[in-house]
Amino acid sequence: MFRRETIDHSPQSIVWGCHAERSRSIFIVLLFFFIAFTSFADNTALYNEANELYKKAEYQSAIEKYELVLKSNFVSGELYYNLGNAYFKTNQIPMAILCYERAKKLMPGDEDVEFNLSIANLKIVDKIEVMPRLFFYRWIDSIMNLFSFEGWAITGIISIVFAMLFFVLFRITEGAGARKLFFYSGLVLIVFTVKAFWIANVQYNAAIGETTAIIFTPTVNVKSSPVANGTNLFVLHEGTKVELLDKVGEWSKIKLSDGNQGWVESNSFVVI
Repeated sequence: MFRRETIDHSPQSIVWGCHAERSRSIFIVLLFFFIAFTSFADNTALYNEANELYKKAEYQSAIEKYELVLKSNFVSGELYYNLGNAYFKTNQIPMAILCYERAKKLMPGDEDVEFNLSIANLKIVDKIEVMPRLFFYRWIDSIMNLFSFEGWAITGIISIVFAMLFFVLFRITEGAGARKLFFYSGLVLIVFTVKAFWIANVQYNAAIGETTAIIFTPTVNVKSSPVANGTNLFVLHEGTKVELLDKVGEWSKIKLSDGNQGWVESNSFVVI
C-alpha cells in the first residue's frame, strides 16, 4: 500500500521543489539527448559496417546490417538505395525494386536511383507500358522532383524570410521606383512560398502514403472481382509495381501503369 507523502508548504520547500522539478526536467532532456545521440552513433556505426561489407562484396552480410539499421527506425533515401544495390547484387530483384522505389520517394529526381531502378525493372517478367502523359504534366513533375519535401520546405522558409525583408525595405525606402520593386518582389516571393509549401506537402504525403506496392508472389492471377472464383483477367509476376485503389476484406484493387485494373489478394504484394 502506498503511503501518502506529506507536502511542506513553507517558502523554503516551495523554492526547493521548483529547483528539484527544474533539475528533473533538465535531467530528462539530457537523458533524451544522450539516448538519441547514442542511438545515432550506433546506427552510424552499423551503416558504416554495412557499407564496408558491401565494398568487400559480402552482400548478404551487408543486407543484414542495413536491415538492422532500418529496424532501429533510422530511415533515409541513401540507406534504401544502398540496400537496394545489395539486394540487386544477390539477385533478389523484387526486394531491390522495393528499396529503390522507397529511396525514390525520399529522394525524388535522384538520377542514380532512377537508373538503378530502370536496370532492375529490366529483370522482371512483366513489361508494362506506361500511359503517355501530356508534356505539361511531365514538366510539372520535373519541377516538383527538383527537391525532396524537406528541400521544398527549406526553400519556402528562405523565400518567406526574403519576402519579409523586401517588405521591410519597401516601408523604409523613399524612392518610388525602389519601393515598387521591393513591393512586387515581396509579392512574388509570397506566391512562391505558398507554392513551395504546397509542393512540400504533396511530396510529404507521397513519401508517407501507402498508394503503391510491389508484387512479391511469383505469379498472381488478377481477378475481375474480390473473390477467389472471380474471372481471371491477366497474370502478374513478382517485381511489378502497382497502384493501390481500394480494399475489400483480404483483397485489394490494383491499377497498372498501362491503365489495366483488377483485384489481387492483399498478401501478394508489399507496400512501398
